[in-house]
Amino acid sequence: MIRRRFLIGSIFIAVATKAAAFDGLAVLGDSISTGAAANPNVEFDSRSLWEVFVGRSRFELTDDLFPDLFRHLAKDVERPERVLPSTRENDAGAGWLWQNVMQALSSATIDEHRLSYGYFVGRSLGVPSRDILLAGENGARSRRAWVHASRLIGSRKRDLPARIIMFYSGNDLCAQSYEDISSAEEYGDGLLNGMKYLVLNGHVSPRGTRIFIPAFLPVTALMHEQSILDRKIRVNGDEVTCREAREKLFSTKSSKNMESEDPRLQIFSAIIPPSPVLLCPTLFSPAAQDPARQTLLANRIRAYRDAQKKAVQVFNEWRGQKHPAKAFEAIYLEGTEQIRFEGADVAGDCFHLSAKGQGKVASAILPALK
Repeated sequence: MIRRRFLIGSIFIAVATKAAAFDGLAVLGDSISTGAAANPNVEFDSRSLWEVFVGRSRFELTDDLFPDLFRHLAKDVERPERVLPSTRENDAGAGWLWQNVMQALSSATIDEHRLSYGYFVGRSLGVPSRDILLAGENGARSRRAWVHASRLIGSRKRDLPARIIMFYSGNDLCAQSYEDISSAEEYGDGLLNGMKYLVLNGHVSPRGTRIFIPAFLPVTALMHEQSILDRKIRVNGDEVTCREAREKLFSTKSSKNMESEDPRLQIFSAIIPPSPVLLCPTLFSPAAQDPARQTLLANRIRAYRDAQKKAVQVFNEWRGQKHPAKAFEAIYLEGTEQIRFEGADVAGDCFHLSAKGQGKVASAILPALK
């Protein structure tokens, strides 16, 4: 709220005015929402990524990288706004430093926001690139939704757009062991807390603000879809299939003769795991091929979707009872339940989505946002 003062004679009259609204789109989520590894030129290789990070190489963004349905967006490829960690998150400790380091590292190497589903959706709706706000982060679980909501609120002086997508569809299912994956209750509570934070701390759009919750993706296809298992990628300079990449660890070529390398490269290489398996052992380790394990994960995904629907219902009831004057509405989108992912839809680490996979997500979400 901005207060303007007008001088009439010697009397000040205070007039309250609302801050200017913007007709944008905000996306809260994990690595699917940031466009991580969506550019097919990204390889799972620490030396290759280092060359990009220090500016000696770059991943070009050409028209042919855009999915056919969104090829027309390649005519104007200004970057959307990446909403960075806010000062609210500053704990004066190592966690704050790590958050900023990892955001900078991923943005400078693997992330391509202009090949993310949020960018495709926003631009297709006529939203200028500068008003597409990406407030998520790689590796995040749904419990971080309120943190991402706080980043969004801080980005435009508490003004919220008419459309917000809250989409966590990967890392809640990823852990070192099956006991450590998020429960359905934890998943739903994370979404609900994020939505409530927006209501309690943000300025609703003059058109009303709709919060869209797309159904959890069928990511178990990454475990058994044959075209994905046969997909060829490059891991530390070697061409392998996704199946091979998940069956062994690699001795990184970039680590050889490391004594003579730039010390910064040594540190950088230590951040990159030696195999894509370590990005998500619960999905990609050899144990994950056990049918019983796959059934467990499929059941958990169904439970996540039920938790999403419940969170939407509880939120709408809470908002109507506690804040009837605030025009917020949560909407569950079931279209993403039925996406079938194939080999070309996964990125060069067999885990993230390629630009084509991002396009499938965008196509499933877009009709409901128009």
